[in-house]
Amino acid sequence: MSDLMKTYPILKIIDHGPGLRSLYFEKTFEVQPGQFINLWLPGVDEKPFSVSRITADFIEVSIKAYGPFSQAIMQCQPGQRLGLRGPFGRPFSWHNNALLIGGGIGIAPLRILGDTLSQKGFNFSYLIGAVTAHELLFPEEMKRQAATRIYTDDGSLGKKGRVTADIEQILDSEKIEFVYAAGPEIMFVVLKPILDQRRLPYEFCMERYMKCGIGICGQCVLDDSGIRLCVEGPVLNQDDLKQVTELGSVHRDASGRRVR
Repeated sequence: MSDLMKTYPILKIIDHGPGLRSLYFEKTFEVQPGQFINLWLPGVDEKPFSVSRITADFIEVSIKAYGPFSQAIMQCQPGQRLGLRGPFGRPFSWHNNALLIGGGIGIAPLRILGDTLSQKGFNFSYLIGAVTAHELLFPEEMKRQAATRIYTDDGSLGKKGRVTADIEQILDSEKIEFVYAAGPEIMFVVLKPILDQRRLPYEFCMERYMKCGIGICGQCVLDDSGIRLCVEGPVLNQDDLKQVTELGSVHRDASGRRVR
């Protein structure tokens, strides 16, 4: 891990849909599934992002346009230099017969996880969802890799409904021994009691407003656990989450103030 910022040219850009793109950089360090890097756009800001794929040559970062920073990233062009530092945080662990649940841009870290599980010869399946079809990342690629269920809120691709709509039925009817999930926190609020009731182990890849990335500033601490998401996370398991009291209810803004 390195907390030193270095700039690299964007080697390639793939646009997946409106406000959704992947940036490719030269591979200069290793990244484990679930870890994140900090991306710096000079003159704008620095933000954390999950890595969506790593190959022998490239690091791929997939980004959805939300606020001013990610909107500015949508204007970047190949050859432009951005700053990268990392990787940071605790990655996923490896489990067989797993279900990978991704919502929206949360699908990105599950892609690199799926690559690793596939390389290890593990069995797994995908359950992915988004608001609409053009916000879904890598659906065709995932279908080629493993059994994949697709949900969209508007029914434009796959089954209409939230990605968690049929989760209880799926868990009760299939041999699933572990669940990975990444996406909006409300998805974790739905999943956690269902998984806890079945005593099914899981790991959630979580997000918070992060600044330093190395556990100093305390910006991403989860009440009442003391867990710094940039160090002890962003991947948390069922034991970690027993201590967290703010799941789905509280966030902090840029000043560190708690907001709902």
